[in-house]
Amino acid sequence: MKNRKKFLRMVAVLLCTVIIGAFAACSSSGSSAAVGNKSTALHSTNAASTAAAAGMADAAPEKTADATTTKESGTAQSTATTSAAAAALSNQKIIQNLSYQIETLKFDDSIQKIQSLSTELGGYVQDSSVSGKGVQEQGSLRSASYVLRIPQGKLDQFKNSAGNIGNVLNFTSSSENVSEKYFDTEARLKSLRTQQERLFALLKKSGSLTDVIALEKALADVNYQIEQFTGTLRQYDSLIGFSTVSIQLNEVVKPTEVENIPVTLGDKIARQFKDSMRSLGNFGEGLLVLIIGGAPIILLLAVIAAAVIFIIRKRKKRANKKSEDFMALLTPSETEHEPEKDEEHPGK
Repeated sequence: MKNRKKFLRMVAVLLCTVIIGAFAACSSSGSSAAVGNKSTALHSTNAASTAAAAGMADAAPEKTADATTTKESGTAQSTATTSAAAAALSNQKIIQNLSYQIETLKFDDSIQKIQSLSTELGGYVQDSSVSGKGVQEQGSLRSASYVLRIPQGKLDQFKNSAGNIGNVLNFTSSSENVSEKYFDTEARLKSLRTQQERLFALLKKSGSLTDVIALEKALADVNYQIEQFTGTLRQYDSLIGFSTVSIQLNEVVKPTEVENIPVTLGDKIARQFKDSMRSLGNFGEGLLVLIIGGAPIILLLAVIAAAVIFIIRKRKKRANKKSEDFMALLTPSETEHEPEKDEEHPGK
C-alpha cells in the first residue's frame, strides 16, 4: 500500500510538471508570436509610410505638371477667345458718320486746313460750297459747307485734329451696323451667280428656239439682279471704308463764349447780370451804329422836316395876317354906322 501511494504521488508530480511545462511553453510561444507579429506590423507600417512618402514624392511633380498644363490650357483658351472676339469685331460692317459745327475768325485759313487735313489722311472732298463775300470786302460774314470722306482707320486722327480748324461749337457722331444686310446681300449675290452659271449651261444644251428665248429672259433677269446687288455691295464698301464727315463752317467777328450751367444762386445772379450788361451793351452798340451809319439819311430827313415846318409856319403866318387885315377892314365900317344910329334916335 505504501509503495502504491508513493507511485501515485510520483505520477501526480510528473503530471503537474508536464502540465506546468506545457503552459510555460505555450506562454513563451504566444509571447514570441506576439513580438513577431508586432515587429511584422511595425515593419509593415514603416514600409507603408515609406511607400506613401515615395508616392507623395512621385505625385508632387505630377500635380505640378497638371497645374502647369491647366494654366497653359487656360491661357490658350483665353487667347483663342480674344482672337475670336477680335475676328468677329473685324468682320462687323459698321458705317460711321461725323458732323461738326465750327466757327472761325480766319475763314480762309480754316478752309485751307480742312482741305489739307483731308488730303493728309488719305481722304477727299466729296462736296463743298461757300457763300458770302467777307467782312473786309462786302461787310457780310461768310459760311462754308463741306462733306469729306475720311478712311475709317484714320477717323480718330481727324477727331484729334478737328480743333485746329476753329472753335468747335457742336459735334455729333453716329454709327450704323450693316453686317446683316451686307452678308445677306453677299449670300444672295452668290446664289444668283450660281443660278447664272446653271442658266448658261442649260443655254448651251438647249436646241429649241422657245427654250433659248425663255432661258435668255431668265438670264437677263438674273443679270439685272446681280448688277443691283453688286452696286449695293460697292456702296456699302464705300460707306464702310470711308466715313462721311460733314462740316458747317461759319465766319464770326467775335468767338462764342461757352459758359457753364449755373448751379448756385450766386452763379445764377452773376449770369443774369452779365446777360443784362451784354444786352445793354449790344443795344448801345446797335444804336450808335445806326446813328453814325445812317447819318446821311438822318440829315436828309432833318432837312426835309425843317423845310416842311418852315413852310407850314410861313403859311400859318400869312393866314394870320390875312385874318388880321380882314378884321381891320371890318372894324372901321362898324364905327361909321354907329353915329348914324345915334342921329336917328337922339333921345336914346
